[in-house]
Amino acid sequence: MMSLFGKRDIRVNEKKNHLTIDEREVLNQDAVHTALMFHKEWKISKQEEYVYRFHHQRLAALKPNQISISGVKLNRVEDDVIIVAFLRNSLEKAVQFDIVDLLIVDRNGKLLAKKAFDLSNLGEIPALSSMPWRFLFEEGDMLAESIPDEDWKIAFEWKR
Repeated sequence: MMSLFGKRDIRVNEKKNHLTIDEREVLNQDAVHTALMFHKEWKISKQEEYVYRFHHQRLAALKPNQISISGVKLNRVEDDVIIVAFLRNSLEKAVQFDIVDLLIVDRNGKLLAKKAFDLSNLGEIPALSSMPWRFLFEEGDMLAESIPDEDWKIAFEWKR
């Protein structure tokens, strides 16, 4: 039985590779591309803006009605880690955050660090937009011996 499912999956993938441009557009109709915006208090150079625009353009499109966080860069400062990430909103309305627990996980989902951040000072993230932000994880937030330079993700901890 499993091999039948495997073959079926392969056929589906092959079909996707041979779609016309019009068929691909229909499949991607629900994809939401966010507009890049910067926090009103951020003072960045044109070079920094260019780097953020580059990272923003490389982000995958979101599905409608999602709140997402996408990490793009990890910097080390002594025993601390600064994660540069985009807070992304594909809702049709602005969103505001209060205190949010963020996690750093490895490619296998193993928890590497956890910290609560007060994001109320961000203000509103407009509808269909993406805002870069820096998140400092200090040595005491680490739950593993080290965080790899690559193959990590930042994620919201969703509580039920």
